Amino acid sequence: MLKILITKRANILVFMLLVYFISFGQSDMLRDSIPDKVYPYKLPIWGQKAYDKGYGDQLQLPLGFNMNYVYAYIDMKISEFTLNIGDYDLSDIINIETLNFTEVSATSSGLNYRADAWIFPFMNVYGLFSKIQGETSVRLQPTWKDGVGNIILQLPEFGATVDFDAIAYGVGTTLVFGYQNYFLSTDINYSATDTELLDNQVGVLNLSARLGYKFDLSTKNPDLFLAAYVGIMNRDFVGAKGSSGSIQFNEVFPNIDSIFNDKIDARIAENNQAIANLNPVTDAGEIIKLEAQNLTLKEIQTRVNESGAFSNSINYFIKKEMIQTRTVQFGFNLQINKHLMFRGEYGISGSQKFILTGLQYRFGI
Repeated sequence: MLKILITKRANILVFMLLVYFISFGQSDMLRDSIPDKVYPYKLPIWGQKAYDKGYGDQLQLPLGFNMNYVYAYIDMKISEFTLNIGDYDLSDIINIETLNFTEVSATSSGLNYRADAWIFPFMNVYGLFSKIQGETSVRLQPTWKDGVGNIILQLPEFGATVDFDAIAYGVGTTLVFGYQNYFLSTDINYSATDTELLDNQVGVLNLSARLGYKFDLSTKNPDLFLAAYVGIMNRDFVGAKGSSGSIQFNEVFPNIDSIFNDKIDARIAENNQAIANLNPVTDAGEIIKLEAQNLTLKEIQTRVNESGAFSNSINYFIKKEMIQTRTVQFGFNLQINKHLMFRGEYGISGSQKFILTGLQYRFGI
């Protein structure tokens, strides 16, 4: 998957370079000659050539600093889950299927700082740093079924929310091409996140493309404009190996041990009552099924209680994946002057929400 994304990205880069060079080569035929003007900054490379070809007014100041507020909601799924309770192996009765996770989601918000530079007139590179606060919510409804898929035990739905703080840092690059007031930009960035909840870093790769139009807001001030755009972003974990930790069920889900035993006892009593009301001759098949369910329920009850799963600390391994990685993006850039710009962006999909608002300051050396 990662190799495919990188290959596609490389193809886009080659395409953008070709378009840029062709546009430079044809600019003499498309534009009248203009007086020579000295480009005053060291970046971007080929900045003087852009001035000579008449693109000087379209260049941003080469260096910038961004401060953004970012909010994100991500719906996820559990792809791997194992428990280890001393010498007891309960993987056949306590696993992803029997725990029946009904919700796994993460909400985060915080400030994102980004420093960038235009290396070429069409290529921007940047580094980013974020300080994030958030929470992870998990809900589950433990459910056990017999061999043919009939539910023989289902506990009430439980939920827990864990707050976390995290630090993220990364790098990225943006490629931009413009024609008259239309523009196309593509972006790729990678960030690593450190949090006290996880043993290992979490890597996230973002790929995005945006198509937009620049609206000039003043005939007297060409630096004042609004750029509105729509795009698509693909965000996914990279190299996520899962995380391990320790948990005590009766602290996260109080009284789960008594609820578990009461539910099993009630279901066994219900089955016994049903058996008593059945005809041993005509309903022999149903009686055999209910008796088999009772044996299974008693085995589950005995093994779980003997292991101390609900009263002792247990070790776990969990791996999460995003349910949906793509979002549709809507946004704008409002430039006040060459130095100051406001930005807003909203992303949405069936299982993700993304909001960004920020301020950018640009300068040159």
